[in-house]
Amino acid sequence: MQYTEPTLFTALQEGSLSFAYGISPYLFLLFVVLIVAGVWFTYRKTTRPLSRGWKAFFIGLRASVLVLLLFCLLRPVITTLQVSPQETYLAVLIDDSQSMSIADLPDSQSRRAAVTDALYGEGLLDELSDSFQIRSFRFDKQTQRIAGGEGLGLDGTSSSIEQALQYVDDQLNGLPLGGVVLVSDGADNSTIDPGIIAQEFGARKIPIFTVGVGREEIPQDIGIVDVSAAKTVLEGSVFTISVAVNQQGYEGQEVELSIHDGDTVVQSEVVTLGAEGITRRYDLELTPERPELITYELAVELQPGEIIEANNAYRFLVDNREKPPLDILYLEGHPRNEYKFIRRSVEEDRSLRLATYLQTGPEKYYRQGIESPTELSSGFPRDKESLYQYEAIILGDIEKTFFNADQLQMIDDFVAERGGGLLMSGMIDEGFIDTPIADILPITLVGENFLPSHLRGGIRRGEHPTGELYYPRLTTNGEFSPLLRLAADDSDSLAKWRQLPELQGVYVTGRIKPGATVLLEHPLLQYQNQALPIIATQRYGSGRSMAITTASTWRWQMMLPSDDQTHETLWRQMLRWLAVSAPERITVEFDREFYNIGDEVHVSATVLNDEFEPDNDATLWLQSTDPQDQVVDMPMEWDIEKDGVYRASFTAGEEGVYSLLVDVASAAADASVDSSEKRAAFVVTPSLREYTNAEMDRGLLGRIATASGGQYFNLADAAGLPSAIEFTPNAYSREVQLDLWDQPWLLALLILLLCMDWILRRMRGLS
Repeated sequence: MQYTEPTLFTALQEGSLSFAYGISPYLFLLFVVLIVAGVWFTYRKTTRPLSRGWKAFFIGLRASVLVLLLFCLLRPVITTLQVSPQETYLAVLIDDSQSMSIADLPDSQSRRAAVTDALYGEGLLDELSDSFQIRSFRFDKQTQRIAGGEGLGLDGTSSSIEQALQYVDDQLNGLPLGGVVLVSDGADNSTIDPGIIAQEFGARKIPIFTVGVGREEIPQDIGIVDVSAAKTVLEGSVFTISVAVNQQGYEGQEVELSIHDGDTVVQSEVVTLGAEGITRRYDLELTPERPELITYELAVELQPGEIIEANNAYRFLVDNREKPPLDILYLEGHPRNEYKFIRRSVEEDRSLRLATYLQTGPEKYYRQGIESPTELSSGFPRDKESLYQYEAIILGDIEKTFFNADQLQMIDDFVAERGGGLLMSGMIDEGFIDTPIADILPITLVGENFLPSHLRGGIRRGEHPTGELYYPRLTTNGEFSPLLRLAADDSDSLAKWRQLPELQGVYVTGRIKPGATVLLEHPLLQYQNQALPIIATQRYGSGRSMAITTASTWRWQMMLPSDDQTHETLWRQMLRWLAVSAPERITVEFDREFYNIGDEVHVSATVLNDEFEPDNDATLWLQSTDPQDQVVDMPMEWDIEKDGVYRASFTAGEEGVYSLLVDVASAAADASVDSSEKRAAFVVTPSLREYTNAEMDRGLLGRIATASGGQYFNLADAAGLPSAIEFTPNAYSREVQLDLWDQPWLLALLILLLCMDWILRRMRGLS
């Protein structure tokens, strides 16, 4: 129920009208009847004849004057609840977040300026202080006591109404708190419904009066809602930036999305905005050019009439620093063109290292790309510790007899548990059927005797359907897969695929496994109504697997100009995809992708031992360097609920790039630098939260007021706030009686009635 200062009419409705001299309303009504009867008796005879209508009018007019005089003489009073002046406290909470800087009020006045004018310039707080002890607070995601309007700053990157109400409750606990005034636009970024604590206030008879600031609709605005981008990229890689955009008033408008590196535009694209109020994602592709931490700015072209400009730009960080190369173990059964050209494709790529073990003849092997004389000196690693130093394994036209049972199981564990990748390239030996290798691959293995005659043998038998030239066909998944992307634009990538030379030969396998993805397939040959896969992938445990069922991708190099990089690009992308799923010994993660000033940064580090199992006995230190080059060291505590996970947290107090170094002290004495420390970085940027759905939320503010027993006001109507607070019952209200007899309007009405009576009597010639 809404309350304000009671009047005669509200008192009559609520039954709170009485007379100070103890006359009951029923006796007053009897006096009214007697007065009317007496006046009627005096008008039975008049000095001049009157019509019935005029006689009734004069009787009513004279009776009204007498009744009004009687009403005042009996001293009418209204009994109501009212706060005790200066005995009760009133908390005033003022929203001080960034959304209050939005200038969406008449004459382009900002929300904060309007609040300052109303509270301090027009004297609203002074009027409230006549009846209450005022305690003022500013709030965003935190709350602070302030003395005046100069305490407001608009630096808050998020709002938490629930936190603000809880803070006031804690600070004024024990004081006679008669109510709370909450001045806000209703932008609430907290995860807890403020209506819950409002109900608690209402249960204790502490009403909350909400004052809404701002427009309930933003007619014209384009805003970035969210940005997703890879924090780290491999050298030369193309990566995708996904930006979510929302808009009002610009449906169907073409705008430019651009990415800036300092003052240089490094990527841009013109996009068409979607429907109003619906968030739509747009993707841009970018290749970082400098081997360092790069802070990019993503901007949406500012349009005429936009009310909010701050949400048209956002910054994000890409870590393009040099990283240790991904180590890949390549086992090849015999010298062939495919082996030679795969090695050539990664020679200039410092992000990949191929350690190859090539069988050149019976019991003859050739090692390339090794880092030490002992690497692969005994052939395929014989223990997990040696194998797990690699991130991926390539098996190229190698027979099953090369491995023993333990080594095959180690490969399974390498993919499923270590999280590494496995690629089978070329012919797959039938001996791998019913081995762990068959489980890992995305395709089923079928013995040659079970294949149709036109699919048996492949290129080993000369003229044969499986040995003919063909142009491979991209599947729908292949067209949009980053593994096979040849250009940033989809249409350009497809055009380059159409220009590639033919491949020759396909090794026939069984059907695709459920959950596997075919990226490239044979245009003609099928097995059991499925096109023969050329490139297929799947997830396996924590890792990945891939099958390439041809040995002729080298033709994409030999049959094209020498400067064409298609072959190199495809193999580098596939090998990176294969290897990046393997976790490092130390992995650093953040609880959020981006942070704003004042946010709590939660850092977690996962530490693995030599067998890449969680290590709960490590000692970790976190060194944080802020944008001002201030260094802080802190220990990381083991998370008892998660094996191998250690945590630390701190507050981001500056805008810019923070660099972190996680040092695993227990491993430093017997491990390489890569195994004992890990570097990471994150960027602290301006917030977008306060500008998303930035219109004034009257529904939330009204719900808070209703739940607590208070009342909602628009800022333009806030002049009625003091009266409403004073006469709204609270835990410290007392019963008072308000006199009505001395109201100016009663005197004015009495004089008006007497004047009318005298003038009309003279006009009708009455004495």
